[in-house]
Amino acid sequence: MNEMHKGESTGTLVEEQPAEDVPVMEEKKKPGAGGPLKVRNFNLLFGGQTISVIGDALYTVALPWLVLTTGGSAQELGTVLAAYGIPRALSMLAGGWLSDRLRPRRVMLIADAVRLLLVGLLAVIAMGGHPTLLQLCAIAVPLGAFGGAFLPASQSILPETLSTAELQAGNGLMQASRQGANLIGAAMAGVIVAALTSAVALAIDAGTFLVSALSLALMRATPGTGKQAARREKEVTGVQERVEQISLWHFLRTSRLIQGTLLIFMVIGLVSGGLIEVALPALVHGPMHGNASGFGIILVGWGAGAFAGALVAGALGKGKHKGLIMLIAGLLMAAMIALLPTWGVAFAVVCMLLAGVAGSIVNVVLFTAIQLAIPRHLMGRVMGLLLFGSFGVYPLSVALAGALSDHLGPAIFFPFSGILLALAMLFGMTQRALREI
Repeated sequence: MNEMHKGESTGTLVEEQPAEDVPVMEEKKKPGAGGPLKVRNFNLLFGGQTISVIGDALYTVALPWLVLTTGGSAQELGTVLAAYGIPRALSMLAGGWLSDRLRPRRVMLIADAVRLLLVGLLAVIAMGGHPTLLQLCAIAVPLGAFGGAFLPASQSILPETLSTAELQAGNGLMQASRQGANLIGAAMAGVIVAALTSAVALAIDAGTFLVSALSLALMRATPGTGKQAARREKEVTGVQERVEQISLWHFLRTSRLIQGTLLIFMVIGLVSGGLIEVALPALVHGPMHGNASGFGIILVGWGAGAFAGALVAGALGKGKHKGLIMLIAGLLMAAMIALLPTWGVAFAVVCMLLAGVAGSIVNVVLFTAIQLAIPRHLMGRVMGLLLFGSFGVYPLSVALAGALSDHLGPAIFFPFSGILLALAMLFGMTQRALREI
């Protein structure tokens, strides 16, 4: 599901990358679900990003509350969110290019440093009382742009940090930490905003960017990193000495794995934004006759399932038939979404729990497969394209959900979404590159 706030070839050989620009792929460890936690650089990345996601959850609650409690309207809130979301989507492609040019860690560090200043400024303005729409949008635009640039770099850094054998476990741990941090952050956010102010929550969010930036700065490069990177390139892609000559267009045109993944990501992006932010609250408030706490409990079900699913996916390791398991999990997610409106809030919680488990398996297995398949010098740009495909359809998703909910009722969006997801997964089963991951 979509996040709100914080997922050119240099013409040189991989061996020629400066050591200080490459977060280390440290000594190869034995594969296992906990293996990545023995890698110093992974621990720094894992800890910093977990704290940062907690800050994201604070921002997600604090910003709307700030707008709506200082004289702003729902329409103004929508304007601020659009001022954030549009540049975030557009900057993902540029962020991928910068990640390949500057290396992922450097892009992430720059993005965190700038966002620290922007969110800190927003907290100061919030402490002053009544921020204007112009002030909020002036901060939201660059905040979204640097957030978009951050995302492809954050998906490109793990293959430079872990060995091939540890990569899927690392992806599982990162996905689990994001879901767990979201649950903790959401619980903290309500308390902090209610007991203190939105400004305090935003100030804490700014502090989490500082923690993330420091953790990235502390990730070290060691002698031999360039040779390790070169060995990694040959190990993952199976190409020989001049792999850097493969063009982005040639890779995209010939990789059935990337083409299939892009389709799946676009379908997930098309249904997820409208489902969570429009159809689900309208369903709970309307046909289910529920309240805000019922809506929250359903979201907790999704988060708990996603946390568990990430741990399961990380433990799959080099097991056989991972691609088929992933596609079957996607069909389960589609079925649970389609059935969600059927029997009230309690049943919806169960559906979202199972859909969360299945969704994390899809995410972790797919991201690991594409990280292993993408040539190192194209990693950032391909990740940027995939993320743009997912986040770029967000406006269409919420508009479609709103139109269907208004004219036919919110319940219709769930079987519609389930059918689209199921078709994408069934298509994936016809593709050997996805089926045999």
